[in-house]
Amino acid sequence: MRRWIYDLGFLIFGIFSLPHFLARLREAPLPRQLIRERFGFLPLDFLSAFGTVRPLWIHCVSVGEVLAAEKFIQLILERRPSQTLVLTTVTPTGQKMAKRWESERLKVFYFPFDFQSAVSRFFEALKPSILLLVETELWPNTIEEAGRRQIPVGIVNGRISERSFRSFRRFSFLFRPVVTGIDFFLVQTQKDRDRWISLGVDRDRVKVTGNMKLDNFEGNGRRGTERESLREKWGFLASDQILIGGSTHPGEEEILFRAVRELRREFPLKLLLAPRHIERSMKILTLAKKHGFQAVLATHKNSPHLYPPPAPAGGGKEGGFDVLILDQLGELRKLYPLADVVFMGGSLVRRGGQNPVEPASSWRAIVHGPWVFNFEELYHRLDEEGASLRVASESELIFVLKRVLRSEREKEYLGTRAYEVLVNLQGASERNFNWINQLLIQRGGGNDV
Repeated sequence: MRRWIYDLGFLIFGIFSLPHFLARLREAPLPRQLIRERFGFLPLDFLSAFGTVRPLWIHCVSVGEVLAAEKFIQLILERRPSQTLVLTTVTPTGQKMAKRWESERLKVFYFPFDFQSAVSRFFEALKPSILLLVETELWPNTIEEAGRRQIPVGIVNGRISERSFRSFRRFSFLFRPVVTGIDFFLVQTQKDRDRWISLGVDRDRVKVTGNMKLDNFEGNGRRGTERESLREKWGFLASDQILIGGSTHPGEEEILFRAVRELRREFPLKLLLAPRHIERSMKILTLAKKHGFQAVLATHKNSPHLYPPPAPAGGGKEGGFDVLILDQLGELRKLYPLADVVFMGGSLVRRGGQNPVEPASSWRAIVHGPWVFNFEELYHRLDEEGASLRVASESELIFVLKRVLRSEREKEYLGTRAYEVLVNLQGASERNFNWINQLLIQRGGGNDV
């Protein structure tokens, strides 16, 4: 009876979410494949690809979760050479990112809709040995179906924001049966552990293992030669100071445009703007021009390739642009070394802040707003250890950016401290792998390590 209630709830949710789903469908390179797999139909060639081997199923909702799981997945493939994996995502952007890793031992599909029929069909075709949900993915029918088939379900790299915690507590009568169907929780922080326990999870099932997102970086961008080669490639002048707006959300671009207009009275400042959702790039381009900037898209139709042409040798109009809008997935992490200072998006509006790992791993000075509940513990550590600067308003943002742009010493100090904080927090992927590996061994999965 409960599963039919979940089905009805999901159907109502699906009706209201239809415009959003259709937008995602247009983003997908293969829309029919997305629809088939979301209704639980896997391709026929997959049914014989793994033979009788039962794969380990890892679910990552979108790009952020896929990137978080990268090191963890590498460890499984390297240390369990007979292990097969299936990786699922909900979004087309997450699917594109995950497809980069596809191989004979790792297959990538879309996650099924959480209807009984779709979920049952998917499980029957996949026959997983274990299901790992990355971060906070609570799908009632999926979890109950796994329990019915005696397949362990675990949360990996688990986190629960204050907003989610309040919702789960308010509707505990709905979520408690779902939570009790999860066998173990490998979570990022002690605060996450405390929240799950207060929601009724047995404390023995919740382990703090750290944040896997901190494992997927290599220090880059500190050497001046790397920065200069990037400047030349992207058309910036040697004299330019560069502010990167990383993963910005609606409302923040206007704040940054006003701030840059003010700052350009004192500094030769350029803005490299990377919206969180690249489909907004054309609107942001129009907005930049309304603010009087000469703006260009990274993939502008007049450009012969991804990058804008180099700045003219004689100087010219400061490389031909004031604002460069990055409308290309997967490029931002490579470009943080360009920055003199980075503003992390989603933090001056109530979106919870974006992941600061990539700019910190590039030794960059980081500025952020007050709304960082998505990465609360990490931002707290960065702020507490003098590795980032928090602002509460547009005027504070301008004041702090002026301070950083005026001082090479402060830029160097902030970037170095940010990198050191990350190094001290690494190791979650290894700890999670060791825990899962022992579970698989106990269940007769062998020991490939």
